[in-house]
Amino acid sequence: MKKQQTKWIWNQVYDQGTFLRVGWIHNKTEGVILDKIRVQINSLHCNLDFNMRLDEAAGLIAGVGKVICKQILANRISVN
Repeated sequence: MKKQQTKWIWNQVYDQGTFLRVGWIHNKTEGVILDKIRVQINSLHCNLDFNMRLDEAAGLIAGVGKVICKQILANRISVN
């Protein structure tokens, strides 16, 4: 098994100890970027760390975007 390393490309800190970050997974020796991303979600109630393929991540992004749009149209989220 090849050694893999994560290069974090996005980090969002919400509160003390609560953050969300996303990174590319690549081979440590050759630096070849794989077609996977790594997602870490840490909060008071849950700590998740998982890998996703890029096509799975695109589906997740589309679903989250649709939910946010519906919430904005229903005036449940205010946009300033």
